[in-house]
Amino acid sequence: MLIGITGTISSGKSTVAAYLRKRQFRVIDADKLAHDELLNDEVVADLTERFGEHILDGNKIDRKKLGQIVFHDSKERAFLNNLIHPRVISKIKDFKKSNELVFVEVPLLYESNIESLFDKIIVVFANKKTLITRLMKRDAISQKYAKRKIASQMDIEDKKNKADYTIDNSGDMTNTYCQIEVILRRLT
Repeated sequence: MLIGITGTISSGKSTVAAYLRKRQFRVIDADKLAHDELLNDEVVADLTERFGEHILDGNKIDRKKLGQIVFHDSKERAFLNNLIHPRVISKIKDFKKSNELVFVEVPLLYESNIESLFDKIIVVFANKKTLITRLMKRDAISQKYAKRKIASQMDIEDKKNKADYTIDNSGDMTNTYCQIEVILRRLT
């Protein structure tokens, strides 16, 4: 089975993934797959042709510089997504071929319209105040910028309505881990 893990930014997807890894489940990070693609020579060539050499740090893509371009321009973000997403989707499909329970952490699962790749989907969420606080701390950004980043994503209620399972990560870790265990019992 291939299980997608998604949610909004700073909701705790990585916390859930880390717990699953600790429990010896196979967990794939789709963001890492995408970041690895930024090391691919073809991808680097396509991106520098589109955005210029200034997005490079040496011969590698400077993700912060690239991020500043694509976060503020939906056309450029679409270009990047159209370049990277098919490569990541292909790798995710390869994991589906295994005979084990595999979890894939995909922050923009619904936004990328790839829910059909997964047998089940878990949505991790937290209340807005918690999200803002976590994001400000994690990324060292202002409250205003944190709110903008959260607002740029699909509404969490829509994600929760589409999910097979949800995990409320607003409270303490013990509560979150208990919710994961309930889901694991249902899956196995």
